[in-house]
Amino acid sequence: MVFPAADVISKQRYTTTQHRILLTLATLLLALSMGTTAYCEVIHVGISPEVFPNTNVHDALAAIKVWTQSAAKTYGIKATFEVHIIDSPAELRDGLEEQRLEIVSTPINTILQMNLDTDTIFVPVLRGAFPVRYALVVHRNSTITETEQLKNKKVAIPRGNAMQLADIWLNAHFQHHVHTTAFNFLTKITHPEDTSRAGMQVFFRQVDAAVIPSATLYTMSKLNHQIKKDLFIIEESPPFVPYVLILRPSWQTPLRYAMEQILSELHLTPQGEQMLAMFHCSRLEKNPLTILEPTLSFLRKTQKTHSKNSR
Repeated sequence: MVFPAADVISKQRYTTTQHRILLTLATLLLALSMGTTAYCEVIHVGISPEVFPNTNVHDALAAIKVWTQSAAKTYGIKATFEVHIIDSPAELRDGLEEQRLEIVSTPINTILQMNLDTDTIFVPVLRGAFPVRYALVVHRNSTITETEQLKNKKVAIPRGNAMQLADIWLNAHFQHHVHTTAFNFLTKITHPEDTSRAGMQVFFRQVDAAVIPSATLYTMSKLNHQIKKDLFIIEESPPFVPYVLILRPSWQTPLRYAMEQILSELHLTPQGEQMLAMFHCSRLEKNPLTILEPTLSFLRKTQKTHSKNSR
């Protein structure tokens, strides 16, 4: 699950937001075998704005407020949440390492800058298919059948959910096949807001190709059989995890374990489902950190290639 963010960014030390959302949960008790105890903490949440490209901030904040109130009643939690928008990967990293943040939601490429001493991580399971595969889609009547034929063409890369790695993958793909960047090889790259819209632009021949999730093309093809006939994939990415939710490893209070349960069961409550729907997720899954290795391996390789070409 990706916590939504405020829309005003600040220049203070570890947060770029002027909006601090204080969501005070109702005071309830957690029953333990040794007695009844109330845990009162401030939980600091840092969110990269890159994880919610098409989400209305005000709607998202309203959904968070409803969800936290519901979670308090359901699980018996007493806490205050401070949610910050942080657009700097370095600030997210420092917030975790300096114990100023308990929870961080960030694109996967930020993980390369973090020293995570943890075995587990929360991964949003996106609607359609998970992990995400990007497809380079063209129109069958365009005569384009391979990457090399896209020279001086127009390609759409939407800014929708789960598209955080699309530009990186396409550039890596072009570097491998035509030994240059997509920017240098193509005439124009556009960024529509919606993945389906990008697919339809290829269908109506408004662009020559688009990078969209394979699952999006599958859904479009089910709804319109002509799309299934006219659009096809010339290249497909490896499976990627585009963004993650991290609980600070050194945060080891009883409330942390309560939060792990709440996050894992988010999809079981109406308020939780509402919040997940805003980010096109079906649920949150606690996974071993190794689930990220294929994605991180790709990013390391891409980073190495970029450094080599920059010399």
